[in-house]
Amino acid sequence: MSWAAHQFEIYAVENHAPKKIAGKLSFFAIFLGDFTPDFLAKFWVYGITINGHHYGASKPDQWHRGWPGFGFSHTLFFGAIVAALIWKFSKNPAWTAGYMLGIAAHVITDINDSIGTMLVFPFLTKNWSIGTWAYAATVKGGKYFDAAAYYSSPGLLMDLFWFCVVLLSWRCLTREYWRTRIVPADPRAWAFFGRYLSEPGLVALYRATFFYGVGRMVSWTTWAHLIARPVINGVHYHGYPWDLSWGGPWWVTAVHLPAVNRWLVLPVALTLLFVTFRAVLALWDPMQRVAAERRP
Repeated sequence: MSWAAHQFEIYAVENHAPKKIAGKLSFFAIFLGDFTPDFLAKFWVYGITINGHHYGASKPDQWHRGWPGFGFSHTLFFGAIVAALIWKFSKNPAWTAGYMLGIAAHVITDINDSIGTMLVFPFLTKNWSIGTWAYAATVKGGKYFDAAAYYSSPGLLMDLFWFCVVLLSWRCLTREYWRTRIVPADPRAWAFFGRYLSEPGLVALYRATFFYGVGRMVSWTTWAHLIARPVINGVHYHGYPWDLSWGGPWWVTAVHLPAVNRWLVLPVALTLLFVTFRAVLALWDPMQRVAAERRP
């Protein structure tokens, strides 16, 4: 899984969309698309403990990304179905395309951990993973062990990569950018929030996901390496050991699900991402015409 990377990639998708649809995608739709997979599946991965009894998935990895389980939420097929439903009931190109690109970013990013995603579901239920870092969500370890593993491994580099992508396009966080590109793409949603917030509040709402991602990355990294006192193989550590090697960290037994050959994953993932963008672009003009015909 990716932690703050999912927050940062929302801005990257919006800011680096193809010229044809640049400034025309709903920011809220991209946000919803990128957050849907984990919103549906993540809570039961960690579960909750009440009066000493744990309520949650007995096999978090299977529940989160596998089949049977909620792994279908991390697939392009699921994203296409939801995008089609958005179009059916709203006839809104900005929301339809924004949602599809948002969920595509999440699905493709998550091929990096050791269990990956079911990229070609429902045609094949095997997972596609390049194993960049170890998936570490377990019943015993919970959220804290999962975070420690992620922020001690190449997972941190993934967060930093997307963080830098946004910073290199820092203008996407400015008020002028929000006024000229974000609001015109989704005026009804921003008008709704404008009933309750002034313009500075609306700009803060737009930037909130980015700063939430920054806070998440900094706080979990700080906890894992300055506050935590783990015992690993009988040895007491002041903070979890770093391991930025491929597949790390070494002190985690990486979880795996039935998967395809690793060498197939990256070319297939990039091809599917390209096809998704091409499909969105091909459908954009027809959707715009339908939307225009429905306007009073």
